[in-house]
Formats: sequence, C-alpha cells, structure tokens
Amino acid sequence: MRKTFHYLTISLVAVLLVSCQSKEEKAAEYIKNELSKTLYDFESYQPIETTVTEAKMTMYNDSACWKKAAALAYGMKKATEYLEETKSAKEHMDIWGRPSYYSSSYSDNQYFKYMEEYKDNLEKAKNAYDICKSIEAELKKQIAKLDTAKVIGWEAKHRFRCKTKGGNSTIGDYRYVIDKDFKNTILQEDMDDDDESSIRDVLKSVANGEFDD
Repeated sequence: MRKTFHYLTISLVAVLLVSCQSKEEKAAEYIKNELSKTLYDFESYQPIETTVTEAKMTMYNDSACWKKAAALAYGMKKATEYLEETKSAKEHMDIWGRPSYYSSSYSDNQYFKYMEEYKDNLEKAKNAYDICKSIEAELKKQIAKLDTAKVIGWEAKHRFRCKTKGGNSTIGDYRYVIDKDFKNTILQEDMDDDDESSIRDVLKSVANGEFDD
C-alpha cells in the first residue's frame, strides 16, 4: 500500500510539473526533440531564444497552402530556367546564322542544333507556365476558404546555435507551427532558407493578385 501511494505521489508530481511549464518551455522542449532528429551535429546545439504566440489558420500557417506555394515557386523557377535556355539558344542561332548557299555544312548543323534547343526549351517553358497557372488557381481557392480567425495551435520562433558539417558555428532561426497540445508539427520553416523565403513571396503575390505582374 505504501509503495502504491509513493508511486502515485511521484506520478502526480510529474504531471504537475509538466502542467506548470510555460508555453515557451513546452515549445522549446518540443523543438529540441525535433531538432535532435535532423541537426547534423546535435551535440553542439545550444538554444538561444524561443517566443510563442497563438497560430491562426492563415496561408502562412496552413500546410496545404505551403505545399502548393512550394510547388508554384519550383515551377516558376523551372520556367525561368527554360526561358534562359531559350534565350541562349536564340543567341547561338544568330551567331551561326541561317543556312545559305555560302554557309558550311558544319555551321548549318550548329544552327539547326540550337534551333531544336530553342524549340524544346520554349515548349518546356510554356508547359511549366501552364502548370503554374493551374497551381495558382488551386492555391487561390485554398487561401479563400481559410478561416483566418480560427486558432490552430502555437507559432514558435526558435533561435539556436549549432555547428555545420564543416565544423563552423552558425545561428539558426526556425519557425514551427505546433498543435495546441505541443505534440505534432503542422508546419516547419527555416527562416534563413532562400527557397522557403520564395514560398512566402509566392503566397503573398498570389494573395495580392500579383502573380501575373
């Protein structure tokens, strides 16, 4: 009986300690556990600051919007790359010049080679643009149906120090959207990552109707 009471006392104290944790402490503990799975050198991990606010159902906190915006950002990047290849091929076509009575078979072959590259990349750019327009339409619908007043959990911004693969010390700034019970990650963002910054830019552009500008 005494052992049972002792066990119940310890369990109750543990529950009380957890319940007494601030939201910042809960978030910091949760994020530390998450980073332990992904950081290259977790032994060098040192937390600096964690701030926590309510997370509402905005386009920046909705995982479906984030995924569509990521796909759109990638599509736009590829379309731009194809257009650059198209421009380069056209410049080479101009250098070699159109086949004529005076041109050599080698220069003619070079001209036709770059003409094929021009056509191929132009078609790829068009297809990528069409896909982007389709994703944009889906993203607009997704953003429009969000209940932006609804609280979905917590937004935790976490700054920490760790070492890179090269052994250099660096500062990380991550943003987590976590459910109300601090048990699941709804969304994670590396705030210093260029690709993820482009996702934010895409969300803003689509929401403001600036995608075609």
